[in-house]
Amino acid sequence: MPSLSVIIVNYKSWGILEKNLELLSSYDFENFKLEIIVVDNCSNDGILQEFVSKFPVVQIIENTRNWGFAHGCNLGAKHAKGEILLFLNPDTLAPKESIENMFFAYRENLQIGILSCKQSEKPSSYQKISPSIFTLFGLQRSLYKLIFPQKFKETNCRTCQCEAISPDWISGSVIMISRAWFDRVGGWNTDYWMYSEDVELSKKVKDSGGLLRLLCNVNIVHEHGGASRINVETSALTKTEVIISQHVYIQNNFSQIQKIPSQILLIINTLVFKSVLGIIGVFLFFLPKAKIQVFILKNCLKYYFSAIIHRTWISPKSEKFNPK
Repeated sequence: MPSLSVIIVNYKSWGILEKNLELLSSYDFENFKLEIIVVDNCSNDGILQEFVSKFPVVQIIENTRNWGFAHGCNLGAKHAKGEILLFLNPDTLAPKESIENMFFAYRENLQIGILSCKQSEKPSSYQKISPSIFTLFGLQRSLYKLIFPQKFKETNCRTCQCEAISPDWISGSVIMISRAWFDRVGGWNTDYWMYSEDVELSKKVKDSGGLLRLLCNVNIVHEHGGASRINVETSALTKTEVIISQHVYIQNNFSQIQKIPSQILLIINTLVFKSVLGIIGVFLFFLPKAKIQVFILKNCLKYYFSAIIHRTWISPKSEKFNPK
């Protein structure tokens, strides 16, 4: 029988992960075998063993450290036996029929490199814009949508009235990819600690001739933020990593002509806006959202200092920054 390996990378998301695993472990598919793998990115909170006992059918792997999402995905894939891999966020809830529909849709179209599905009714959940020097910031992306409205009509499940769309890139919260494609593009890039690794994976598949497809008639519930917005410091950390990952993506994927001006523009934009918000946050430090802005500014300054000293844009939290 063909086989599917579901790979979930977890970090202290036990509550929603439990619901996720209860669903997955209850499924019995007639036409393919299901393997469930959880990579815990060193939550180190004493809960892991409870899940090992509670979900004996799940292969649970403890990472040596929280080396990031991409590293955890690659570690899970290394242990997976399935011919098709399905990467899910811990804060997703996948109905049985959704997994079945995705699996058969993937196998029926040999041109597909990455397949996903609807996770929200919000257009932003599938209207993705590939990063470029013209789409680095929110205002630029808004103008891009105004200039190219037809493009977003065709990549909007509500307006195109079609069974599937082809977005610019596919979110890492739900990614189905064959083992053959995964190996062909070298898996996830561990230059990233969190964010933009899915954009680069999508780009590598497209550049190699694979299609990106998102099924409009299949849905997996994604409780956005359930796995990352744990507290003020964690929220500030993840928001900082969004900025860091942009720098990494620029360095890895932009043309030589675009790299330097794009990096400079991103630095200026970050320092100007985060400094303003950080200063306001100092005076409103008693408010959690204001406190987050102070921490983001501190994190960004620390990161830019590190980038100068170590001459790399790679996140200081990634394994590549901390070779064994």
